[in-house]
Amino acid sequence: MAGLAATDPFCSAWAGYVGTLQALGVAASFGDLSSEQFAALELTAAPRLVEVAAAIDALWPAELVAERSIAIDQRIGPYARRASRGVDALRAAGVTEADLAGLGSVWQSALLGRDPEVPVIEVPAVSAGLQVKLEVAASAFDTAVTPYAQDPSLVVDGVATPATDAYLVAQCPDLASSGVGDAL
Repeated sequence: MAGLAATDPFCSAWAGYVGTLQALGVAASFGDLSSEQFAALELTAAPRLVEVAAAIDALWPAELVAERSIAIDQRIGPYARRASRGVDALRAAGVTEADLAGLGSVWQSALLGRDPEVPVIEVPAVSAGLQVKLEVAASAFDTAVTPYAQDPSLVVDGVATPATDAYLVAQCPDLASSGVGDAL
């Protein structure tokens, strides 16, 4: 996804956000994964999703202040809160801060190399020890939360942020041309 390498940090963070949602959404819909396999994929993405959501909040453009709370709380917030729960599950399984940073890097690498024709994003392997912790966390997370594709809190289609959408199209051309299209 071209927007991930944008020189504008806001655009790059937004590309990480939408790229993650796109990758998880496609995997949930077409990936033929078990719920636990999907939970492991979602938890691999969780540290990076938390990071990019925080970056979007921190880098919010002044000219979009009127839409900030709607975009941050209602549009990005449900995904960021779910990802935070995922990070909590990872920590409960013994994943360290260094491991979380490593998962964030692994996910970013996966996004950069994503083949849009493959329904399940290919994620680089992690160490055997981290993989075991990830599987433990995924099992617990899978049991504790509503499945991703069925989580009503993630239905944000009705959240309108027209100024933000227009800003992204104008200021983040790599994002707008990367296949995310009008449904930013």
